Amino acid sequence: MRIKRPIDDGEAARVLTYLAVIQIRAMARRREPFFEWMGDDYVACIGWLADLVHSLAGAPPPTMRLPFPRRRHRVMEHTWAVADDAGRRWILEALEREGRAWNPPTGGKPALGGLIARWARCREGG
Repeated sequence: MRIKRPIDDGEAARVLTYLAVIQIRAMARRREPFFEWMGDDYVACIGWLADLVHSLAGAPPPTMRLPFPRRRHRVMEHTWAVADDAGRRWILEALEREGRAWNPPTGGKPALGGLIARWARCREGG
């Protein structure tokens, strides 16, 4: 039994992005799903996996400081909030296979902050 190494959101995002690229390449070459999929449409599987991890590639490294942080932001917060059950299962199983222990964010969708929050309020008429 392999001991799981605890990781933070930044490392989880890097590991998941790497695994997704490897699996997408494998599916494109083999022309079949890399893992258990709802059907044999590997193109749909590639699209689903790419959609799941598209926001992870832009995650700032842990050393990068954003100006005026109002609250601690978790890199995986948005990805976890918008992932469906299959996406969450893929995230947890992929990290498990790699021997990583990761605690997903709790709660629902992350709160909007700054300019995005103002824009959203304006659109809602508030």
